[in-house]
This record gives sequence, structure tokens and C-alpha cells, in this order.
Amino acid sequence: MNEPVRTATADLHVGYAFFVVTDWSGSCPDLRLAYVNGLVGSDFNGALILTGITDGPVTVTVQLLDTAPDSVELDDSDEVAEVSVESEDGELIAHDLAADPPPEFPNLAHAGPGTYRLRVHARGRDIAPHLNIQEPVENYLLSVWPAPEAPDVVYKQSDERGQEYRAARRPRP
Repeated sequence: MNEPVRTATADLHVGYAFFVVTDWSGSCPDLRLAYVNGLVGSDFNGALILTGITDGPVTVTVQLLDTAPDSVELDDSDEVAEVSVESEDGELIAHDLAADPPPEFPNLAHAGPGTYRLRVHARGRDIAPHLNIQEPVENYLLSVWPAPEAPDVVYKQSDERGQEYRAARRPRP
């Protein structure tokens, strides 16, 4: 089994219904790319993860791996997708655009500058969609490992919030 190099969990503040994984000096990834699968999208700036809530805390666990996980755990998640993300500076972090990352979070580019795979598991996005909340109701697992760039992969799509994002991307008849 591929054991994590490091795992950390913290509450991360979300604003505007998303948080990002970028180099600290990077810009915001294109929001529209995440609407494709309803969970996560990436470009040369990093990755953007869509949430159910509009504003407030979500619980995020980051898991640093040396290689891809042996399997994909789907039972405890509503949505699971995987993208490639580039770390030019080797300082890849999960954060809200308006706030510093939690001090518990390690540098996700744990092997230095380069390309990584980011697998995102989401649970609870249908509990308080579109609301501003005070206590976390959503959970995210971000698994990260060094790997060459590869196409996005969707493993599971089952929450209503993800469906709403995907439908918003489609042109109206």
C-alpha cells in the first residue's frame, strides 16, 4: 500500500464558493474550468475546487504521496475527480484567495517544483449550498503526488451541487 508521506487536516475558509491550490505567488486559476466536472479544474495557475457553501469554513485533509494511490476510495465521497497541477516555485498550497493557508497545511509540492496529480474527494456539498456558514459541514480530501501531466479523470459524480455546476456550464437551448 502507498502510505502518505504526510497528512494534515484543518479548517480552511472559503469565499465565493471555492478555494484554490496554487503556488503562493500564483494567480487564480480559471473558474470556468472547474464547471466542466463540477468539482475541480486546473490551468497553468493551479487548481480551483468548487464548494457547496458560498462563504465559511470547510474541513480539508491534505495527503502527500510519493506515487499514485493504489486504488480510488469512492464510498465516503459524493464527488471524486483528478487533475494535473504545475508548481513552478515548489510552494504549492491550498488556500482561499483572501486568507493565508492554515499553518497545519504542508507544502503540497513536497518533491519540489514540477507537475503533480491532485485527486479531490468532496463530501457534504449538498448540506448548505449557497449559504454563508459558521461551522464546517463539508469535507475535502486532497491527495497529491508527483506525476507527469495527464488528462483530467472523473471517478464519481453524485451530489446535486456538482450537477448544478455542470448544468450551469451548458449553453441554454
